[in-house]
Amino acid sequence: MNTTSSQVIKLGAFVIGGILILLVGIFLIGSKKNMFSSTYGVYGIFKNAGGLKAGNNVRFGGVDVGTIQRITIVKDTIVRVDIIIKTKMSEFIKTDAVATIGSDGLMGDKLLEIEPGSPNAKVLAAGGQMRTQEPVDFGGIINKFSTVADNATVITGALADMALEIKHGDGSISRLLYRNDLALGLEGTLNNAKSITSSLDDIALHIQSGQGSLGALVYTDSLSNNLNRTVSSANAALATVQVAANNFGEDMRALQSSFLFKKYFKKKAKAEADSAKSEGDDEPEMNDAELQQIKDDADKELQRRHTKTNITDTIR
Repeated sequence: MNTTSSQVIKLGAFVIGGILILLVGIFLIGSKKNMFSSTYGVYGIFKNAGGLKAGNNVRFGGVDVGTIQRITIVKDTIVRVDIIIKTKMSEFIKTDAVATIGSDGLMGDKLLEIEPGSPNAKVLAAGGQMRTQEPVDFGGIINKFSTVADNATVITGALADMALEIKHGDGSISRLLYRNDLALGLEGTLNNAKSITSSLDDIALHIQSGQGSLGALVYTDSLSNNLNRTVSSANAALATVQVAANNFGEDMRALQSSFLFKKYFKKKAKAEADSAKSEGDDEPEMNDAELQQIKDDADKELQRRHTKTNITDTIR
């Protein structure tokens, strides 16, 4: 079969187009993987790579600045992640920058995000180790939510059973919600309280008007006046008693100094002295005639002193 020039042209155009598409694809893929730009490598250490894969993007401030070169398990708790970063971005990657594992959107691929360091920190050199932060364990969070959901199911079931028991039972809550006997009791209590307060108001009005002993005590001063008079009388009586006591003391001292009673008081003092020396001695006794004589003499002496006192008061 002979080929025509038009077929050759079409075939050449198809081949050239395919080659161009292949070159564009290689260029795009190479650009994405930083195959055609100057790069340098750093690394970070994680306990959990969190689904990160080689070839995933590395972002700084929301901009793709590199890719994940490889992921190596060093130990059972150490995972090394090697990173390729564009050389032109090196001045922004500082020694205190922190690399964290995130995701491209809600359901997108995993990526490595670099949080900026302080402006005064040094630039992270090629081959240096970058600070890292462990990723969030979404699996553990989901498990916790599952546990919470299970507990919520149990709680809601228990609440449903409780609601049924309250509705069809005979407990206090059921009576409170579905019966009115408690309300009637509360209403009766309220009425009693109103009656009591009304009675208290009447009592307060009577007291305020000064009626009765309590009203007189609170709103009048008659009781206080009586108390004042009683206190005054008591004070006067005490003064009289004091005067009488003083006069009696003077009379007793006069009797002791009187020649009529000296013999008696001397005998008494001697008897007290003898009693102090020897217990059991009897006090000297006086006969009836001596006692009658002492009594008569005492009455005369007292009458004489009272007469003298009255004359002195009259002169004053």
